[in-house]
Amino acid sequence: MSSNERHNRRDEIISLKHRTWGYNVPAVDIDFLLCEYDNRKAVALIEYRHYNGNIMTDSANMLALIDLADRAGLPAFCVQYKYETDDGTLWKEATVDTPAEFRIIPLNPIAEGVYGNWDTKGFLPEPVFVAWLHHIRGRRV
Repeated sequence: MSSNERHNRRDEIISLKHRTWGYNVPAVDIDFLLCEYDNRKAVALIEYRHYNGNIMTDSANMLALIDLADRAGLPAFCVQYKYETDDGTLWKEATVDTPAEFRIIPLNPIAEGVYGNWDTKGFLPEPVFVAWLHHIRGRRV
């Protein structure tokens, strides 16, 4: 793999080029969008954001994501995450084994329905979040 690809330079260049094409051709470089699926069928669109990141649910970028989910009949969520290694100011190095917490933010009415009785506005421990991922697929852990 080339160093350009390892360091996302290829994507960065097209993103920068797109910005030079003018105000009337807007696009969003989605930070970390996942299409959650089950049995080859999409079940949700989730934009993952570190908890130190800015979340503006009324921004043009987020509204375009919500529109995409609405047109597809899918729930849209923004999920904030933080690692045990985070110190509250900067992202800290983490591995797959670093404990994490997640906060689920429904973005459209379909998501509000899928969110169901997960009655919390705070962060969920990783095992509970994983159970929720099973829940949106109609499964149990």
